Amino acid sequence: MSWIAINRISVDTPADADRLVEVFRHRAGKVDLQPGFVKFELWREEAGKEVVVLTHWQRREDFLAWVDSPAFKDAHRHAGDAPGQGAGSLYEVAI
Repeated sequence: MSWIAINRISVDTPADADRLVEVFRHRAGKVDLQPGFVKFELWREEAGKEVVVLTHWQRREDFLAWVDSPAFKDAHRHAGDAPGQGAGSLYEVAI
């Protein structure tokens, strides 16, 4: 089985969604170097009111190790400067 972490970020305007996409376009990419990391995706909702961040993982433990790592804290140190309010979930890929 594999796992997907999903962070849904609600924004006020399409311009905020565009700004958030640009923030992620220039991300440091620290997650890419983590053991068990498979893939990163960023989705922009058609109406521009939500941006969804997906990270794919080989194992649940790999994701949890990332979240507990100094690299995670460093990668997210400016998250408060970005627009929007996020809510995350972790999903096991069942099929």
